[in-house]
Amino acid sequence: MPTLTSPYNNRYSLLVDSFTRLTNNRYTNNEHYGFSLPGGARGAATVLEIGPGLGFLTRRLVETAARVWAIEVDPLLAERLRQSPLGSHPAFDLIEGDVLKVPIDSFLPGHRVKLAANLPYSISTPVLFRIFELRKHFSVLVLMVQREVAERMAASPGTKAYGTLSVWCQIHGRILDRVSVSPEAFFPRPKVKSTVLKIALYSEPRLSEETLPVLRGVVRAAFGQRRKTLSNALGGWLKKGRGEVEALLEREGIDPKRRGETLSVDEFIGLARALEKTEMIAKS
Repeated sequence: MPTLTSPYNNRYSLLVDSFTRLTNNRYTNNEHYGFSLPGGARGAATVLEIGPGLGFLTRRLVETAARVWAIEVDPLLAERLRQSPLGSHPAFDLIEGDVLKVPIDSFLPGHRVKLAANLPYSISTPVLFRIFELRKHFSVLVLMVQREVAERMAASPGTKAYGTLSVWCQIHGRILDRVSVSPEAFFPRPKVKSTVLKIALYSEPRLSEETLPVLRGVVRAAFGQRRKTLSNALGGWLKKGRGEVEALLEREGIDPKRRGETLSVDEFIGLARALEKTEMIAKS
């Protein structure tokens, strides 16, 4: 059994260390540096933490932030947090519930806040899509995820890891830094490697809210049938003939024979905008 006194006994203390490195650009094993929030002065920022667990990161957050909201799904851990010194801390608010169901936008302030998340690997992808859905509430994300998920988020066109999550992450923000966390840093040692990502979300959306559903459809069609050419994949989704789809792609300067996985984020955006201006979506 791991001991709670060890600085590397769990993912929570590792998130503290990695968060610190991403902020201060320095990191040494077995040494903790002063914690500060990315892009915000001490005492001025509001933070939402997903998965506080035993409160290792939370204790650092309440020292630097004006207010910390924490969402914890485990009732035993939530009760332990309430009974700890954090429970009576004036800057701390605990919400017990599932992050996929909690109405996050109902309690966050009007300004954009920071988000720190130690995401359960089994549900990291749906939680990430939920975060991007609520992106207007956040300015900076610091996330611990499985290494393969981090690779998908940062992947470039034409690579095996490039897919829907890549496009959705890169359309909403820019990955500023990554910290790799090896299995040796954990006890007990897991079978997977971890990565902490720092992502700055764009203050202005790259695509209108009206066009996002179109983009979602384009991306799902393109990656849902990766072996098909783009014209065939989109034709099946739009229920349109090959000639009509190829003409649209050629107007956008895209070779209809290309596969969807080769399109850049900018090309996906341009294609979604072009589709929205046609009657293809309305009739599909």
